[in-house]
Amino acid sequence: MSDSSLPDLRAHYDAMWDRAWPDISRGEVECDPHLAGGLDPRRGLTLIARPGPALAARFEAVQDALLAADPRQYRQPLSDLHMTVLSLFTVTEDYAPHLARRADYAAAARAATDDLRAFDIGFEGITISRGAVLFKGFPRDGTLERLRARLRDALRARGLDGTLDQRYRLVTAHSTVLRFIAPPADPARLAAVLAALRDVPLGTMRVSNLELVINDWYMSSAAVEPVATFTLRPPSDAT
Repeated sequence: MSDSSLPDLRAHYDAMWDRAWPDISRGEVECDPHLAGGLDPRRGLTLIARPGPALAARFEAVQDALLAADPRQYRQPLSDLHMTVLSLFTVTEDYAPHLARRADYAAAARAATDDLRAFDIGFEGITISRGAVLFKGFPRDGTLERLRARLRDALRARGLDGTLDQRYRLVTAHSTVLRFIAPPADPARLAAVLAALRDVPLGTMRVSNLELVINDWYMSSAAVEPVATFTLRPPSDAT
C-alpha cells in the first residue's frame, strides 16, 4: 500500500492466519449452524462493492482448488461475492425497526459517497479464521478508509449509529470465499492447499459503483434486496 496512514492490513491478515492456523491444520474448525439449517431469516443493511468478471474468475479458480481439497464446505456463489464497505446495521432477526428508516440510511450513504472518486483494491491471496477462508484485499490509497469515516459521520448525524461497529470496527477489505459447515475430511490436504494459496496474486477491483442492499449474513442472492446504487466519479488517473 502506498499510503502509510492506512491500517497495516498485511499484519492484520497475518495475525488472523496465525490465530487460526494451528486449529485449522488439525481440522478444528467452527461450523456455521445457519448454513446447515437452511435459509437465514436475519437481515441487515450493507454498502458493498462487487468484483468484476475477470477478478471473479480468479476467485472462482481459488474456490475450485479449495473445494477439490474438501468438497463438503460451503462455496460462496459467484453471485454473492462482495467486499463490504460498511454494515449500516448488522444482521439481526429484529430488523423491521431499522428498515423502517431505510430512506434515512440511503440518504446517509448518498452523503458519504457524494463527489467521491472511484478507487482500486488489490487482492492477493487468502487468510483464514476458524470459520471461513477470506480473500485479502489491499486498498491502493486512503479512499476506502475515508469513505467509511464519512459514512460513520453521516449515520451518526442522523441518529443511525446505534448498532454501528457492534461486532468489530471494520478495517479490512476482504471478501469471503468459503465457509466451514463440516469438519475437514482430510485436514492435512486442506492445510496444504491453504498454504499454497496464501499469497497467490488475484487482481484488482476497481470500485466505481457501490450498492446499498438489504441482506442476510451471507449476502445470498435469494435474500438480497437492492435499496440504492451510487456511481463514483472517474478516478484521477482516468483519461
